[in-house]
Amino acid sequence: MNNKAFLLFLLISSSVWAQEPLAKENQPRWDVGLEGMLGIAVGKDFYAFNVGGPMLLLRLNKDLRIGVGGLPSFYIKEGKTGAKLGVSPRIDYKNFVLIAPFFHFESSDSWISTIGLAYKFHKRDNKVTK
Repeated sequence: MNNKAFLLFLLISSSVWAQEPLAKENQPRWDVGLEGMLGIAVGKDFYAFNVGGPMLLLRLNKDLRIGVGGLPSFYIKEGKTGAKLGVSPRIDYKNFVLIAPFFHFESSDSWISTIGLAYKFHKRDNKVTK
């Protein structure tokens, strides 16, 4: 399986993690959810698996936001892997996010630009019902 297919598989398969457990009436119930963002960005000979980090967003309406943020990422560059913080403008529409992370490499004093797509998971309340 090549790297692109593997990264796409990770993004798609992660959406099944946000399933609710079944609860019986009149018994305590914990509602567990996942919050955050998972994304994949690609550039010239560069692939990154991103998670949501700190961000600043401007809400334009209920479904649309624009902003900038940091993206902690695992990357593959020229067959080597590593971890790096990307800086990205972003456009959020409902649960989907268009990202364009930039990564700086000190050894070559160069920036690599990428573009990608992410999915946002929303937190559910963790509460016990009686």
